[in-house]
Amino acid sequence: MGLRIALATTVEASPSEVYDVLRSTQGQKGFWTSDCDLDDRHGRFGFVEAPVDLNVAISLVANDLVRMKVETGFPGWNGSSWEWALSAHHDAPNRTHVQFRHYDFEPDYAESDVAYTAQTWAMILDRLARFLESGLPDPFFANDGA
Repeated sequence: MGLRIALATTVEASPSEVYDVLRSTQGQKGFWTSDCDLDDRHGRFGFVEAPVDLNVAISLVANDLVRMKVETGFPGWNGSSWEWALSAHHDAPNRTHVQFRHYDFEPDYAESDVAYTAQTWAMILDRLARFLESGLPDPFFANDGA
């Protein structure tokens, strides 16, 4: 089995609110990168420091799952997928468990690269939680001019 990332948190928002943020351009701009465009089937994520954009195919299961599979992008990421699995908190309807996974990296993507990627995703997951709680955009990658 290849290397994979798994992270989880609980956020102060309903599953439908989290789902709407994760599947929309404005939502992704609120916590991840200010340079992106999404619809229900495809997405593009740009980063000022990266030589290429991430282009993804998007799969959605309403209020449960947002999956993005890399079609073209960063070295080592082509063909990989990341997903946000959502489940209602057992005793608080306005809280959601978010389980994040990123897997199927290219075989030559080094374990140290996966470790750095995991650290970045953890910080992005924290930004998602803060954005959902405050409603104030604070993207991890705030690309000037985007």
